[in-house]
Amino acid sequence: MDFKKIGIKKQVFYLVLGCSIITLLLTSAMSMYGILTTKNKMEDLGAHLGNTTKETVAEMMLEYEEEHLQRLLAERKNYMDSFFKKVAKDAIMVTEAMEEILSNPQLVTPQEFRYSKSIEDGWAISLAIAPSAVDNLPNLRNEIALAANIQRILKHMALSYDFNCSFYTAFEDGFDIVVDTGVNDMNAHYFQNPNPYYRVFNFFDRPWYQNAKEQNKLVFNALLTSNVQNSYAILVCSKPITVNGEFRGVTGIGFNVGKMVKGVFRDLSIDETGYCFILNHEGQVIVSPKTEGELAVKTDFPDIRKTATDRSLIDVAEKMINGEKGFMPVVIDGKECYAAFEPLGNMQWSVGAIIEADEIKAPAEILGKSIEEQTEHFLSDSESLSTTLIPLFLVALLVMLALISFSSNKLANSFVKPIDQLSDGVREIASGNLDKKIEIHTGNEIEHLADCFNAMTDELKTYMENLTKATADKERIATELNVATNIQISMLPRNFDFNRDDFEIYATMHAAKEVGGDFYDFYLLDENHLMITIADVSGKGVPAALFMANSKTILKNFAMTMTNPDDLSAVMKLANDQLCQGNDEMMFVTVFMGLLDLTTGKFIYVNGGHNPPMVYHKSTDQFEYMDVKQNIVLAMMDEMDFEQQEIKLESGDILYLYTDGVTEAMDINNNQYGEERLSKCLNNVDKNADLPTILKNVRDDLSDHVGEADQSDDITMLAVRLKRVML
Repeated sequence: MDFKKIGIKKQVFYLVLGCSIITLLLTSAMSMYGILTTKNKMEDLGAHLGNTTKETVAEMMLEYEEEHLQRLLAERKNYMDSFFKKVAKDAIMVTEAMEEILSNPQLVTPQEFRYSKSIEDGWAISLAIAPSAVDNLPNLRNEIALAANIQRILKHMALSYDFNCSFYTAFEDGFDIVVDTGVNDMNAHYFQNPNPYYRVFNFFDRPWYQNAKEQNKLVFNALLTSNVQNSYAILVCSKPITVNGEFRGVTGIGFNVGKMVKGVFRDLSIDETGYCFILNHEGQVIVSPKTEGELAVKTDFPDIRKTATDRSLIDVAEKMINGEKGFMPVVIDGKECYAAFEPLGNMQWSVGAIIEADEIKAPAEILGKSIEEQTEHFLSDSESLSTTLIPLFLVALLVMLALISFSSNKLANSFVKPIDQLSDGVREIASGNLDKKIEIHTGNEIEHLADCFNAMTDELKTYMENLTKATADKERIATELNVATNIQISMLPRNFDFNRDDFEIYATMHAAKEVGGDFYDFYLLDENHLMITIADVSGKGVPAALFMANSKTILKNFAMTMTNPDDLSAVMKLANDQLCQGNDEMMFVTVFMGLLDLTTGKFIYVNGGHNPPMVYHKSTDQFEYMDVKQNIVLAMMDEMDFEQQEIKLESGDILYLYTDGVTEAMDINNNQYGEERLSKCLNNVDKNADLPTILKNVRDDLSDHVGEADQSDDITMLAVRLKRVML
C-alpha cells in the first residue's frame, strides 16, 4: 500500500495509531533512561537557572544604575546650570552698579581702597594698571577713586561663593580693580606685590576683556592652563560696561572650574567605584577626581579621542562632544565600566559619570551562588520522587493509548473537512475574487490559517490601492524636481561671451542633489565695471535652492543700485539685513562679492564668511590665496558691518572663486581634497589655456581624489581673466 496515495483521513488514523504503538514500546526504555539522566538534567537546570538569574539581576541592576546615574547627572547638571545663571546675574549686577556710578559721579564720593590687613581675612583688593597707562597714572587717580565705590559690592559678592574666585572691573582708561579670595591670587596680586599701591598687568590682551568688548554682550570665556604641579580650567564670565552708549570697560568673574565643580557637587565620587568628570567641546578632560589614567586631567590637556586605548571611550567622547545624552558600556584603563553623560546647558561642555561594571554585577553573583545552593537541595528531593512517578507514568500511558486509538478516526474526520473548505476558498481568491471571506470555526491552526488568508486579501487590496497612489505621487515628485532643476539652472548666467577683448569669464555648478544651494552670478554695471558673485547656502535640496534664489535676487538688486564702488560693503550690509527678515528656518549663506574695474584692474571685494579665492599674477606665474577679512555670513545676524578690501590686477591675471564643495570633497576614506591640493593643481595647469580648460583640469583632479565616493556637497567654480588694462 502506497501511504502517500491514500486520503488524509486514513493517513491521520494510521499515523496516530502507529505512533501510539511505538510509544508503548519505547516507554520502558525511556523511563529507565529518564531515571538515569534526571539527576544530570536537574544539575544542568540548576546551573542554567543560576546563570539566567544572574543575567536577569545584572540587567535589572544595569537598568537601575542607568536611572541612578542619569538622575545624579541631571541633578548635578541643574546645579551647574543654576550656578552659571547666578554668575551671569552677579556679573550683570556689578556691571549695572558700575554704570550707575559712572553715570552719576555727582552722587557718589571718591573712595580709597579698603585693603585687607592680612591673608587670613580671606580676601584682598588690588589695583592693576595696564602698561600703556603707567605713565598716565597721576591723571587717573580721580577716576580710580570714583570707580573704587564698587569695591564693597565686589568684596561681598566674592565672599558669597563657597570657593575661590576673582572679580574684575577693568576700564578702557587702563586700570582694573580686582577682588581675590584665593590664597595664591591674593599673595601674587597684593600681599607679595613689591609695589603696595598697584601692579602692572596688561588685561587688554585677555580673552575675557577682548570678547566682551568685541561681542558687546555677556560672554563665558574658557581657558586651559598648566604648571609644574597641576592643570586646570579657568572660566571667566565677563560683560561690557557702557555709559550713554560709550564702551567704558569690562566686568569679569573668574574661577577655577575644578574647584567650582567640587564646591557645587561637594563630592565627585559615586558609590564605591563611580566618579564624575567634565569634557569640553574639544574632547579635553577639564574636571576629574582621577589623578592618573585616561580620564585624569593632564598637563597637556590631550583630546581623549586621540589618546584612548579602546574604541568605546572614543565613541563616548564623540557623543559628549556632540551634545548627546546617553548611557553605554565603555572600557577605561582596561576595565569594563558604564558611562552616563549629559550636556551642560550654558556651556559647550558635557558632564559624565563612570561606574565599574563589577560593582553592578556583584549582586547578581551573590544571588547566583544562593540559587546554586538551593538547587542542590532540590536535586536530592527530585531523585527520590522520580522512583515513585515511573509506575504512575506507565498506567497513564496505557490509558492514553486507548484514548488515542478511539479518537484518531474522529480526529481525522474533523481535520479533513476544514481543509477542504480552506482549499475551496483559496481557489476562489486565487481566481481574482479578493472580496471572498473564508468562514472556518475550528478553534485551531486551520482557523488561524483561514483568518490569515482573509487578512492577506484585505492587505493585498489595500497594498494595490496604496501602490497605485504611491506610484502617481512618485512620478509627480520626480516631475516637479526635474522642473526645479531646470529652473535653477536657468537662473544661473550661462552666456559667457560678452564680445569683449579686455576680459574672459567662465563658471560651472554641479549640485549634490537634484537642486542645490550654491550659486554664482556676473554682470556688467556699466561698460567698465564687472560684478562677480559666488555663494553657498547652508544645507542642500529644495530649501537651500529656494533660499539661494532669494539671496541671488537680493544681492543683484542692491548691487544694481550702486552709485560708487565704495558702496560694495553697503550692498552686503543691506542684503544681510533683508535676508535676516523672516528667516525663521535660521538658514544662512556665505558670499564673496567683487567689483572689477576693467580699465584700471582695480578689484574691490567683500567677503561674507566664504572661502578665500585665489589670484594668479602673471608677473610671478603663481596662483596664491587672497587675503580676505572673515566677515560674518549673511542672514545670521542683522545690523552687521562688512569690511571691503581691494587689490590691483594686471593684464593676464586670473581670479579663481569656488565653494567649499571643492576643498571639502572627500574620498571613500573621508580624506578632504583640501586647499593645499587645490593650490598645487592650479599652479600645475597651463595658465595660458582658456578658462573652461582650467576649470576642467580642476574638476578632473577633484574626481581623481574623490574616486567612487558619493558627492556630498555642491561644487561651484568661477574664473575671470583680465586680458587688457587700459590705465
